[in-house]
Amino acid sequence: MRRMLCLVLLLCLLLTGCGAQKTDTAALSLWCAADDPLLPALREAAESYNQSRKSGALPVAIREFEDAAALTNALNTTRPDLLLCSHTLAFSLSDRGLTTDAGLALSYPEGIHARADGIGRSVFPVGSRVQLLVSREEVPADLAALCALAAQSGGPFLAADSYTDLLCQAVLGSGEFHADREKDCFNEAFREVWNALAEAAFSGGIAAGEVSALSLLEGGLPAAYVYSDSLAAGLPAGCTLTTPDTGGLPRLADLRCLAVMAREGRPQQSAAAFLHWLFSGERPARLALEAGLIPVLPGGEGADALRSLLLKLRDDPLFFADGGSDYVKNRAAFEQEFRSVLDLLK
Repeated sequence: MRRMLCLVLLLCLLLTGCGAQKTDTAALSLWCAADDPLLPALREAAESYNQSRKSGALPVAIREFEDAAALTNALNTTRPDLLLCSHTLAFSLSDRGLTTDAGLALSYPEGIHARADGIGRSVFPVGSRVQLLVSREEVPADLAALCALAAQSGGPFLAADSYTDLLCQAVLGSGEFHADREKDCFNEAFREVWNALAEAAFSGGIAAGEVSALSLLEGGLPAAYVYSDSLAAGLPAGCTLTTPDTGGLPRLADLRCLAVMAREGRPQQSAAAFLHWLFSGERPARLALEAGLIPVLPGGEGADALRSLLLKLRDDPLFFADGGSDYVKNRAAFEQEFRSVLDLLK
């Protein structure tokens, strides 16, 4: 009886091991956050690739996490073959030697190529998310002038997807932005923008609740700073796009990247096959434009106002914050605090 029990247990272990191995190698794993701006376009691309992939190449299986924090936490226990994330994470992984050379050698603009050792080999930037100014009437592109207009409006006039990013953009030419009022208050550029927004809020011209800037626009708000990817489905009726004035400074951007993390023994050839397909010809530029991002690589057509503007912005200098900066570490908490301050000023 004991011998029979041992044989049954051994059989179960063998079957379990075989099943786990089959599951582990049946597809190329690609992790991403559910709210990543590139996810919808990349999901369609993966489906197209899976239908047309060559014999022997594994299909791509996308696993979505609740948000970027959940995605980052999962990396502490295991690694996917491919990772879709912000440059703040991708560059850090590359610098720490946690990415894998995919056997490709894509050429990127020098400003991006110099940011991490693995650019074009283990880290593949696709497109940049920026805030754009959307309005129902002609408004100034300068933030201070727009705040003055909002202060005179007599009612809710202006909103933003990220007030933190507006403040960071203003401080770029005069020192580090800490996303910490006690530290940033010594910066004159920070004080000017803070005071301009506060005055507009005190006059009732700022909408700073939990509702998205795009939803407020759709509800009739005159103007808002909206993340470009939020406009991928189209502009609200009666609205036009304006490029926010940066005063000659680089434009703050969040660069979305694919990082290769396939370890030895994993299907690295399948990862290379997918990346070779994904980054062929104008596909990466079209992918970025479809997601409402500024393309990194050449190609793409300005089929509408948003895509035309994104292609124009590709020639402008962009600023990519370091993943270890105070701005990146503190921005979520600072955004919540700042919105609370604006609400109290009403």
